[in-house]
Amino acid sequence: MNPKNIYITISVVLAIMTVMLMSSVIHLSQQKKENIETIGRLNDSVARLQNNLAAYEKEKEKFDFYKFKDNVFNLKYPDFSQVARIVYQKSKKYGFSPYVIMAVIQVESNFDQYAVSTVGACGLMQINFPVWKNIYDINYNRVFEKEYNIDLGLKILKRYYKKTSGDLLKALFHYNNGYKYNNVKYTANVIKTKFYTHGEEPEEKKKI
Repeated sequence: MNPKNIYITISVVLAIMTVMLMSSVIHLSQQKKENIETIGRLNDSVARLQNNLAAYEKEKEKFDFYKFKDNVFNLKYPDFSQVARIVYQKSKKYGFSPYVIMAVIQVESNFDQYAVSTVGACGLMQINFPVWKNIYDINYNRVFEKEYNIDLGLKILKRYYKKTSGDLLKALFHYNNGYKYNNVKYTANVIKTKFYTHGEEPEEKKKI
């Protein structure tokens, strides 16, 4: 072969090898960059997971404490705990604050399930049986049952609430007095309870 041709061939081969080598270097450099970016994203993901895990552990600890507190409360005061559960469920059903209803029960019966007043009002929410027996077709044999009694009480309170155009204090007044009596201390006694003061925000008090 002609030396000139050999030289050209070798030059071409070297040129090709140089291009290939440069391509490889560029590829490796690009791959390294991508690897660094990938590692960075993984580090960010790990950091987020660690933060989420820490937040989860904190919330779990809080949940476990509340669960423990609830269990201890249920064990020590099973009847009161049941009343609180029923009040919460029924209050949501009728659109009242459960704290307000707990305040009403405290003033009405002091949480005595079997309380009976001199005018025939019965149970936790002191349902006036002679007045409401026909309107709500009340079963007297069930009037002292916690859930039945609280449900009736909320129906009656809701009735007055609608008649007073959403004025809670007037509704509470009529709940205790009907339209015959004038016990002006009743609503004040409800408001003074810890249940009511805890449950009502300042803005809500202004509206009332």
